[in-house]
Order: sequence, then structure tokens, then C-alpha cells
Amino acid sequence: MKLQSKVIPSLLRQMNERQVLATLQTHGPLSRAEIARQTGISFPTVTRVVASLLDANLLDEQQPTRVTVGRPGKVVSLATKNVCVLGLVVGAQQCRVVTSGLDGSIADDETQTFDTPPSYADLLTAAVAAVRSVMQTRKATVLGLGISVPGLLNRHEGRSIVSPNVHQLDGQNLSHDLRDRLQLDTIAVQECHALCLAEQVYGLAKGIDDFAMLDVSEGLGLGVVQGGRILQGHRGLAGELGHVTVELDGRTCGCGSRGCLETVATDMALATMVSERLGHEITLDELLASARTGDLQIDHELQRVIEYLGVAVSAVINIFNPSKLFIYGRLLDAEPGLFDRLLERTATRALAPNLLDCQIVRARGSKRQGAIAAAIRGATAGWQSPQL
Repeated sequence: MKLQSKVIPSLLRQMNERQVLATLQTHGPLSRAEIARQTGISFPTVTRVVASLLDANLLDEQQPTRVTVGRPGKVVSLATKNVCVLGLVVGAQQCRVVTSGLDGSIADDETQTFDTPPSYADLLTAAVAAVRSVMQTRKATVLGLGISVPGLLNRHEGRSIVSPNVHQLDGQNLSHDLRDRLQLDTIAVQECHALCLAEQVYGLAKGIDDFAMLDVSEGLGLGVVQGGRILQGHRGLAGELGHVTVELDGRTCGCGSRGCLETVATDMALATMVSERLGHEITLDELLASARTGDLQIDHELQRVIEYLGVAVSAVINIFNPSKLFIYGRLLDAEPGLFDRLLERTATRALAPNLLDCQIVRARGSKRQGAIAAAIRGATAGWQSPQL
């Protein structure tokens, strides 16, 4: 009984703290009375919780800016003055380190970008240098680092099993190695799960318990949230739709197979197809800019990619029946009306009852926001792997 009397109050305190932090993340700065109304926690308990979070530097306090009736109370918000978190997004071509206060507002002027090195040792060295540079610029207490990692990730260990487009990560534990080098709390999140987290915290998935995220940027990844939690599968590896074969004699994929969906239905696939026709490499940025001005015709390649992307979208709808399906990628910016064309192609393949109740939209969140959101949850919830 003595053990129970100590454990239960501690657990309740942690639950109350997390609820207050989550409420401020959703609604922005609030007074203590407003927090009590939003959470249903008693005012005296809210007062104690806020005092504890202020002492821990997880909250800032300031005078209210809104006009209120009667004597206005001070408002509290997620801390931005003295503490921050960092996010690292690892990509096939580039990596990016960003910084944010606990409110999730990313400071673009403090971002460090570097080309993805060809070896893991060089990648680790470059990441350490970029993180340290951002830390020196920010001049605030860094609470931790969130990492968006491509490929198959063992979320319990933080170890990459295989990364088809960034093989430098195969078998490596970037989170563990950066923690050792930087002496920072770190947390690794598979990149599509990072997108789900970003959309749920900062985008259009707030309050939605059933949705899917289709990442069609460098690879083709899928994150599915059901009942408010991300679908993990037996070993946490669920969602590899991009490595379903759609062309038996197709292009060789980074996974070693041929004709995978991600070789024909992504930003990278579009850039690869156009590069092969031109006889020289063209980046996606160059491709999109030239396509918009009319200097480069990509109708054939674009039609091919949209057809296969329609296959991917309809497959997600038919299999998982989400209430919303978010699409993250830039190829849909190649010309006006392209998103509507994708919806038309999807409608010819998806089952009508499944499609009827599914809203298909462009994602608002980003992988860097997902990395930041993971770091914030780590800093406020004890550095556990984030459970959507």
C-alpha cells in the first residue's frame, strides 16, 4: 500500500502535465482558468501543474494580449525563450537540421542543410557538425533531437534495418550514435510516421483518429493511423506499399527488386524518367521550374506517373478505408489541375463505397515538422517512442 500511495500520485501528476502541454499545443497561449475549462482538471491542480512546468522551463508566462472582461490573468504557453528542440531530416540527396521552441515554430534562418554523404561515417560526422552549428546559433538550452529516418526502422531500437534510397543507414543506429556524439536525448521516427505526426499536431489531421499518409517524394511510403494509433505490424514495419511490384520487368528499385511502385509513382521517379529522355540528370526543382514556364514538356512522363499514383491511392483507400488520405510530394505542382487529374484516375480504380467516405487532400505537414514534433513529445513525455 505504501508503494501504491507514492506511485499513483506521481502517475496522475505526469498525466495532468501531459494533458496541459497537449492543450497548449492545440490551443496556443491560455490562462490557468482557460486550461482548467479545456481540460476538465480542477483549477487548483492546474495551478500546481503550471507551476511545476514553469520551474522545468517547459512553459513561458506573459501578460495576455486578448481583450477580456474583468481582471485579466497571465497566460502561459509552450516555452520558446530559453529552451528549444532540434530536428534532423535525413534524405536521399540532402539532410536538414532545424530548430524550434516547444510551440513547433521552426526558425528557418537557423536551418543547416548539407548534401547526404555517400558513407555512414561521413553522414554521422556531417550531422554532428550541423547540429552543433545550429546549437551555437540558437543559444538556448537544447532539450533533445528528433530524427526523421527513411526506410525500414526498428522503432524500439532506433536501428535502420534497410533503407532502399539511403543504403548508408542499413544496419546503423543513427539515433544512438548521435546521442553518444552530442550527449543529447534523441529519438528516431520513420519518415512516413513523422509525416503522420506532423499532420496530426500541426496540419489537417487534428482530432482525426483514422487517416492515412502517402509519401510520394523520394520513395513511396505509407503511414496508417487507426483508432488514433499508427499501424505498426508485427515488427513495426507495416506500410511498405512502395515495394509492391506493379511492373514485372520494370526498373530496378533501391530495394533490389524490379518494377516496384515507387519506381513509377514518386517525385524521384518523375525526375528519373525525364532525365533519361533528356540524356542528362535534371533535378526535381529544375524540372518543375522548366515545366511551369513551358520550356520543358513532360506530358508523357507526367501521365505515366499520375496513372501509377492513382493505383497507389486507390490501393490505400480499398485496403484501409481511411476517413482522410493525405498526399505528400511535389510532383502535383508540375502543372495546374494535376491534383484533379489524380482524383479522376483514382475514381476509376477505387471501390465506390470506400471512396465515397474518404477525403483526399494534400498534406500540410512536413518531415522537419514531424522530427520537431517527435522531439517535443520526447522532451515532455520522457523520451519514449512517440505513439500516435
